[in-house]
Amino acid sequence: MKNLYRLALLIPLASVSLYACGHEEEGVPAGYEDVVYGGTTTDEALAAFLTATDANPPANVPSQAPGLLSPPAGTMLSASTIPTFSWAVGATSRLTPSAPPSLLPAEPRAEPLLAPLAALLGPVRAAHAHGTPFTGYATWLVVSSDADPKLARVFTSETSWKPTDAIWARITAAKATITVELQGAQLVDNRIDMDGGPFQGSKTTFTITP
Repeated sequence: MKNLYRLALLIPLASVSLYACGHEEEGVPAGYEDVVYGGTTTDEALAAFLTATDANPPANVPSQAPGLLSPPAGTMLSASTIPTFSWAVGATSRLTPSAPPSLLPAEPRAEPLLAPLAALLGPVRAAHAHGTPFTGYATWLVVSSDADPKLARVFTSETSWKPTDAIWARITAAKATITVELQGAQLVDNRIDMDGGPFQGSKTTFTITP
């Protein structure tokens, strides 16, 4: 019994240690701390997306690419009114493949006293150590000007985005024509799915009036 009690006392220490080690390798990709996340996207999914776009230019597949719907191209945006940017994806817009069945072994049955340790070291805890892995279609939206390529950057599983007051103020302060560019990809468990992109979407310019 003494050994079991000692093990119970060690569990919290082991949890803290493993949590710290696991998070040393996780987090927002360097240089992308300004990215706004929407829906259920994760920074690991963003890292996978960026790695893929660095390796190869996004594919030109209109049926699977995000296209801006609103505001319409050529619209004069008023600096005093924050617009909502919305888009749609081609033929696959409503298709979200389910996650593949897990190949991880089931967690071992454990006595009540040992259950916390099993949960700590088991496969479910390891897979979700930094949040639920993202599965679905993600859109990468970048607002830029000739002088600033990253006025705003958004990674989202939703199909619309409205800038905050602070972000819109930064965009309007550019006092220049802005470009809204979209790219997208289908991910499964934070990884680009086979034939899931990335895909090059629309690139739309707007003029902002006082």
